Amino acid sequence: MPRSSGTLSQSSAARNGPGPSNRAGPSQSQSARPTGGSQKPPQENGSSSVDVELDHMVINLVKTVLNLSVNKHLIKKADLVKNALGGNGRLFAKVIEQAKEELADVYGYKLVETERNKSFILVSTVTCGSVMDMSEDYRRKYTLLYLVLGYIYMKNGDVPEQGLWDFLAKLNISDEGEHSFFGDVRKLITETFVKQAYLVRTKQVVEGMNDDRFFYGWGARAEHELSKKDILESICKLMGKPSICYITQHAAAYGLNDDDEGDESMDVTQN
Repeated sequence: MPRSSGTLSQSSAARNGPGPSNRAGPSQSQSARPTGGSQKPPQENGSSSVDVELDHMVINLVKTVLNLSVNKHLIKKADLVKNALGGNGRLFAKVIEQAKEELADVYGYKLVETERNKSFILVSTVTCGSVMDMSEDYRRKYTLLYLVLGYIYMKNGDVPEQGLWDFLAKLNISDEGEHSFFGDVRKLITETFVKQAYLVRTKQVVEGMNDDRFFYGWGARAEHELSKKDILESICKLMGKPSICYITQHAAAYGLNDDDEGDESMDVTQN
């Protein structure tokens, strides 16, 4: 059963109280009674102490997740164990499940485990408002991100880095120097969006090439936060074509069966 914030608050209060010394009250009361028979209160107190300690770990883990997710970077399991559980990894599986419930029920977040490097991302379950409701800085970054993710999506998967730069150049967005609207485009794409798990940047061997090439794909955060339908419609609006023109992408975005033959990818670099 999900823990309510009230339950955790009560546990926190118990934790901040006298602790083990609060057993003195019951002991003094028992000394006034006739002794004899087995005494079970100590076991009950021990169980209560374990529950309080577990609540303490859940609270610490929730706080740590919220703090580490401020910049939207991947949250490493090792950091959670170290900072929230004092290095006690044995209880991680139990504590993380209760922390997930708390994050969802109280804060409206979903803690998602990624397939890479035993890490997590924190995703809001609240529907995003209009782009115009965002801050100016975030709106600019978000617009660039939409363009990049849209290009990747319309190409049906990972794209070479040079192909991405060529696409942006067609839109008069240079990856060299400071862009008047987006800022440092190259840094946003190669560092910021990658660290935030919107993009995955991998080095791959290309046949016939002496050097390895970098490729970009959708990251875990993009898969969980963004709508392929919105991405598709935005790119098609930019290109001046209805999304139904692109059978494969339209079917994937709208959950339809792709039984018909049609455009497999979009030549978004075409003038």
